[in-house]
Amino acid sequence: MAIAQHIQIKNINQGGIADSDYLGGLGSVSEIVGINIHDESGIMKLNQKLTKVNDAVSAVDALINAIVPSSNGHKYFFGANGKTWKETSAGVWALLGTRSPAAGAAGVLSAMEYQGYIYYAMQSRLGRMAIGTDVFSDNFATFTNTDATYHPMKEVNQVLYIGDAQFVAQVDAGVFSANAFDIKTPLRISALGKVGTDLLIGTYVSSNIVGTEIFRWNTWSDSYSVSDEIPEVGVNAFLATDNSIIVSCGTKGNLYIFNGTQLDEYKQIKGTWGASTNKAIVKNNAVLNFHGLPLFGLSQQSGTAVKLGLYSFGRTNANYPFVLSLEYPLSTGNFTGIEIGAIAGNGDSFYVSWYDSAGAGTYGVDYLDLTAKQALGWITTRVSLFDRVVTSTYGIMAAAYRLLPTGTSIKIYANRNHAGMVEKTDIIVDTERLLVHTESDAGAANTFQAKFELVGTANLSPEVELFDIPVM
Repeated sequence: MAIAQHIQIKNINQGGIADSDYLGGLGSVSEIVGINIHDESGIMKLNQKLTKVNDAVSAVDALINAIVPSSNGHKYFFGANGKTWKETSAGVWALLGTRSPAAGAAGVLSAMEYQGYIYYAMQSRLGRMAIGTDVFSDNFATFTNTDATYHPMKEVNQVLYIGDAQFVAQVDAGVFSANAFDIKTPLRISALGKVGTDLLIGTYVSSNIVGTEIFRWNTWSDSYSVSDEIPEVGVNAFLATDNSIIVSCGTKGNLYIFNGTQLDEYKQIKGTWGASTNKAIVKNNAVLNFHGLPLFGLSQQSGTAVKLGLYSFGRTNANYPFVLSLEYPLSTGNFTGIEIGAIAGNGDSFYVSWYDSAGAGTYGVDYLDLTAKQALGWITTRVSLFDRVVTSTYGIMAAAYRLLPTGTSIKIYANRNHAGMVEKTDIIVDTERLLVHTESDAGAANTFQAKFELVGTANLSPEVELFDIPVM
């Protein structure tokens, strides 16, 4: 009698999303969507869901490019159409008007609180608002190069730095300088980061130039201390990790790590990137370190290479690897046609702004809802290929759970020989052994893939320890 092998999904916080449907690190899987794998190592459960703010109150009609939680408890939302909204500490929304710069487009590209003001960058003008006043000065300062796409911001050494094409502008204790530092043309500053007390400068040339550079500047010398060329269409964003410097570059889901002097290839987000039209990026303001977990929003540029939403790339222990997971689908439920403009923390919650072309071209802002779980989330195994000549038999598929609250459930699917996922309807809930399993074997197959779906209700979720499939 053949001895069974087992496909098991456990300790998934050390595996995350694999490199493809076929290959990945130990414990990795093909998909993780909406599942919390980091909160309690070894347990898989649904994440809290993203809920859209009240449309009737917010009336968001453009992509929000910047979200600023203020020190006075209010939150400010800056739109690509120049409109500015406020949500008070009591949760009341109000439209504060539309920006009116003396020159250039009114759309706000970046914003940040700094030394008693919120500074916001438009194409030509830098505006500011004194905290607590809601009085906007749209023409506080003038940019030299008036970049229409990028004005990233970063505070380093108590100075606010702002990219403007090849110039680094700055605000130091309320005094604006249009050119505190400059780099060579045709490079444009597309992202700013920080390493120690140094400023990291990411650049972009154009969509048809596959080559750019990253610079490290100590903020006081006449020249940079380090530069590194990289064969990508631009530096998109610096992920908000603790001590590691992880950088999103190009349009094909590539993540790099900065070792202090250069960028090294690190990880590619799983997707079908081979088609020339399949492109996605991380926008400069769509990053957040949420309670130690780096989050980033993946936006469609063209094609459908990858599921879009809020990914994490983190770990819960220094001995674990950084792993990818699609933590939070947007409230629209769509995974294509999505643009994510900005993410910002709000205590134990956060906000994320979006545009959904698949959802009738709607704009919105979601918040992390601490009172409700995702309606569903799932984990899909990699494709197993034990023996293409001798057909393998896949046995009873099971989920070992710790909790299965009333109203929640676990669904099980099988994909045999690439025929597509089929839900198993012969499900047994064994409350004595704490198992949810199929009554019959999954059957014979030359290739096999399984999907386990957690179904939640209200603020309740199944809590799973292990998924198991025997193979003979």
